Amino acid sequence: MLQVLSLFLLTALVPALAPAKSLETLPTPAPADSQCSSLTRAPDGTLHLTYYGPAPAEAAPNSRTLWHATLAPTAQTFSTPRAIVTTPLLMENWADFATLVVGTDGALTAQWFQKSAPDAEGYDGWFSRSDDAGRTWRTPTRLGHEFVALAPLSQGRTLAVWLESTQVSDPKATNPKPTHNVKHDHSTPRDPNTPYAPSMKLLARLLAPDGATLQDWTVDSDVCTCCQNTLAVLPGDRVFAAYRGHTAEEIRDNRYSLFDLKAGTWSPSAALRDDRWKIHACPVNGPAADALDASVTVCWFTAAEGVARVHARTSADAGETFTPPVPVDLGRPIGRLETVMLPDHSAIILWLEMKSDTNAAGLYARRLFPDGNLSRPQLLAETTQSRASGFPRAALQSNGHVLVSYTQNAERNQVQIFSFDPNPLTRSLNLTAAPRRATGKPTVLELCEAPLASLP
Repeated sequence: MLQVLSLFLLTALVPALAPAKSLETLPTPAPADSQCSSLTRAPDGTLHLTYYGPAPAEAAPNSRTLWHATLAPTAQTFSTPRAIVTTPLLMENWADFATLVVGTDGALTAQWFQKSAPDAEGYDGWFSRSDDAGRTWRTPTRLGHEFVALAPLSQGRTLAVWLESTQVSDPKATNPKPTHNVKHDHSTPRDPNTPYAPSMKLLARLLAPDGATLQDWTVDSDVCTCCQNTLAVLPGDRVFAAYRGHTAEEIRDNRYSLFDLKAGTWSPSAALRDDRWKIHACPVNGPAADALDASVTVCWFTAAEGVARVHARTSADAGETFTPPVPVDLGRPIGRLETVMLPDHSAIILWLEMKSDTNAAGLYARRLFPDGNLSRPQLLAETTQSRASGFPRAALQSNGHVLVSYTQNAERNQVQIFSFDPNPLTRSLNLTAAPRRATGKPTVLELCEAPLASLP
């Protein structure tokens, strides 16, 4: 179960910024009553969009559909959407949503989530592959439990990582018991006299082009329960993975590990920053990373010591070393992050920021350069703080612009698309972080209820 928590954190007032003048709204292929979009770029520059929306008229009652549309490098509009899967069991979660990757063999791999029955509390991950650009899809197969991330590797192989309950001994088990829906009193710390047992772990699987399992790993045996994982592909069939960790002391800092396919190994987990954020429930706010050649940029959300922050850092050597962390936000971040690498090895970082003590929020962008310098912040779109507004997703277009999809929160939600030119976001030397001071206005966090030590 997800809960809303208003934390009276040390915050700063958000400066008034006008929306980017270089922003161009594109016709959305998604109708009203659509949400939870995702974007990815294929090697040929084609952008692939997925989203949940109304099912075709001939579908079974109460069905919903995961749709797929493409934007060719020189096109101005998306293709007519095609269905990936239509079912009454489709699980639409504002934080744990479907994604798609394009393999090195050109095949598409999509992952999504389904309930085992209409009234079931938990859900499973599923995936399918298409060898004909999304016209047809293979019979779906289960894949993990929740918060699945995918990365394409050589010879059409795909790496998948996900969160799995430690209460499920077999990671391939059907319909594992839900952990994010278990009731728990967040105000009561764990009894120190009770033996500690992690409740969630991070697993990984290498998939063959036919979907068969080639190898499984446990990346981290103790992780946070409801935060997204992020993968960034590096040269030589290596992958940078970032996620929110967890300790017996309820420290939930963001961590990373490097995967080497040739060696078949994962590096020891390391902290992106020793934030020491102690919180008795998951903040539903995972990190976001992207890579270009050996350059990696990763950003993450924390509220350690009562201060909400979005930090970011870069690496020029495939994650072996990083620049010092820099604060990206304006003082009242909600998080919900996205990162897109640019051709010059700088990166665009997107996040949501509270704009007032009502429901208003802004979708902001900032450019982080390889030397650690930042551009000034840029407001891209007005949005809301509610979970229905979801997580913005973005991908680089062939013309150097950044395409962004997000959910417009209204009486009937709808996925919206716009493009902006990142070039005006130039270095701002000697730029200092906004001062922190108590404002009396809370930063709103969505919390996922932490699992009990043992499930019924």
